[in-house]
Amino acid sequence: MAVELLDDKKLWDQFVENSPQGTLFHTWDSLKTVERHSTYQLLPYAVFLDEKLTCIFPFFITRRLGVRLMCSPPEEMQIPYLGPAFDPSVAGLRAHKKERIFEQVTDEVCKEIDKHSPNYVSFTTVPSFIDVRTFAWKNYAVVLGLTYVIDLEKSIEQIWSGFSRTAKKGIKHVSALSPQIRHTNDVSLVIGLRRERFNELGIGVPLFSDCYLKELAAAFPQRVTVHSVSIDGRIASAEACCVLREDRYARWIGGVNARRDLKTNEFLMWEVIQHAKSEGFKTLEVIGANQPRLNVFKSKFDPALEPYCAVDKTDALGNIAFFVKKRILNGRILRRRNGRDSNDRRS
Repeated sequence: MAVELLDDKKLWDQFVENSPQGTLFHTWDSLKTVERHSTYQLLPYAVFLDEKLTCIFPFFITRRLGVRLMCSPPEEMQIPYLGPAFDPSVAGLRAHKKERIFEQVTDEVCKEIDKHSPNYVSFTTVPSFIDVRTFAWKNYAVVLGLTYVIDLEKSIEQIWSGFSRTAKKGIKHVSALSPQIRHTNDVSLVIGLRRERFNELGIGVPLFSDCYLKELAAAFPQRVTVHSVSIDGRIASAEACCVLREDRYARWIGGVNARRDLKTNEFLMWEVIQHAKSEGFKTLEVIGANQPRLNVFKSKFDPALEPYCAVDKTDALGNIAFFVKKRILNGRILRRRNGRDSNDRRS
């Protein structure tokens, strides 16, 4: 088994398209867009077994405040998960052969990681790929994460019947107001709404740059769609969705309600569900099920849960850096929420 940094867009994207773990965010153009709009360098690892490409494992590396980070995906790039993607033939192997390949891939990838001597390493697997035992055996920490999914192979009546009473009531109320629905590829609206909401909360927008998100959407006009709803000519809500894989649509970014007096987010969710089903997708992913405050909304639509894994390893310097970062971030949030930002404390 051998590992190399692959510089072949065609081969890489063909592999992503065929892999059960391959997503929009694994594609070459997506990865290179991240690299262009961040401080990270792309490391497109490819693992070959008997000269056959068996696994791709994109990492990004950077240095911040003297701390070397290796991430898959990197922070603040609006990518929910990345991690390894395997050739489809691996899934059909017997357990002992499959686990042997996982072990070999882990050994080779860890050798490459060690060459960079990172202070912090992290990767997040795609949903339902949770066999990361080989990393745990190398002293990586593993945390189980969950995401929400809605089965679009159910009838539309079955999907509707699973909604909570309050969700149904809110959707019917907004429907009676003759809302205008638009589908575009322009993410500017979502960016603006999110910035307003985060400013209200007194925290920074978790996005490296607006240009990054705009370029990513422009690079995939057939895979990124902004759904918006307006009432009486005024924008009420908008969110960006994406085609993660051929059979999976995802509610990706947004969901900010500009009309607090109406359940526009519930209405927009229903619109996205109907759109995804009409387009023939089997699953709608409502990304993320790990924040109680947000789950109150998402669970109204009776989604199922799918697991994934967050895997990381850090040394002493990495621990200190992340402790300081957390203290600074928490301090800023508290000061802003209490109206005592650093500029105000001089009086």
